[in-house]
Amino acid sequence: MKFPDVMTIPPVPAPPEQSRIPVMFSATGGWGLPLSVAIHTLCLHAGSGRFYDIHIVHDGMDARIIQELNRVAAPFPQVSLSFLQLPEQFRQLFQNGNKNRYSPLAYARLMAGSLFPQYGRIVYLDADTLLAGDVAELYFSNLRGAPAAAAGDGLALWSIEEGTMHPHLEYMGSYLSSPLSYCNSGVLVLDLDQMRRRNLEHRLLQQLRSRPEPFPYPDQDILNIALHGDITPLPPEWNFQFLSWTWDEERIQRLRGTEFENVPSISCGHAWKLLHMVGPEKPWRLPDVPGTIGQFHWILYSFFWWQEAKKLPAFRKELDAISRGLAPLIRRHIHSQQWKLFFSRGHIFRRRRDRIRWLKKVLSILDGRKP
Repeated sequence: MKFPDVMTIPPVPAPPEQSRIPVMFSATGGWGLPLSVAIHTLCLHAGSGRFYDIHIVHDGMDARIIQELNRVAAPFPQVSLSFLQLPEQFRQLFQNGNKNRYSPLAYARLMAGSLFPQYGRIVYLDADTLLAGDVAELYFSNLRGAPAAAAGDGLALWSIEEGTMHPHLEYMGSYLSSPLSYCNSGVLVLDLDQMRRRNLEHRLLQQLRSRPEPFPYPDQDILNIALHGDITPLPPEWNFQFLSWTWDEERIQRLRGTEFENVPSISCGHAWKLLHMVGPEKPWRLPDVPGTIGQFHWILYSFFWWQEAKKLPAFRKELDAISRGLAPLIRRHIHSQQWKLFFSRGHIFRRRRDRIRWLKKVLSILDGRKP
């Protein structure tokens, strides 16, 4: 399937009246640590001559976590950090959401126009992201008249690679005329002025209220349904969810002519501008299941995330505790994989060899050595 060309985002010098870059996160207190790393990477890549207003929407964040987050931004004079507790009237709007998996904060991005009336445009970022580029570049995206910009979701790439529709996209086919255009809602550029003029918050809420049972990915599904055909695609490097060990020629060929065409080169060259650590394998969590530590997403996420986390003065107690817990687990897994390597052949040998190599890199970071 041929996709429309994704937009390019050339660096645009900001005129004086556009020198402030508003960015929104929403997170519970339990996400304070990954949020601090996301903010840290945003600050590191913030350009000079602009001011970055970072707003954290929360549900009653502990004062100590707020203090630690402020420590992250303190060395950067061009960055301000502010905290907004989700108003009770907004919380009540989302009571039919999937309470077991998602808090009302998951829907806060849909209400950004009301939460931040002072802005005409805002960037929304999930807390499980790492910035490798200046978020101002994202903010000045050409939305081509659309109220929102978002990158394609990994489920669409999976469907193209496999030659069959992912089950969730089959489900979304009841609502979307083109399920392969399904977008990821973890990184958004929102034209708040246009959303207010078109009363899009009302349309988004209607989708939420129209179902007695919640959508599997509630805010993301609602956004895709309500704005289907009205979302400008972001380049994949601004919401990169597509890490892989290798990209063979057959896989690369399947992506030709699609919005994911550049994904293999971005992945191999680590050339993303924002890495989004989607899925359950989060590098700041001790694995609940022993096999998790061998999952390639967990390994690669850990390599990139811990390099940044180790630079932080904030949350030092939590980071040291997690690091001490992970190191022996990784060592045991490396020894196990090295033993199995002797009995492996072909692609299984190569996969185990790559896993061992990356696990050693992660371990070196945890031990304070250069990977």
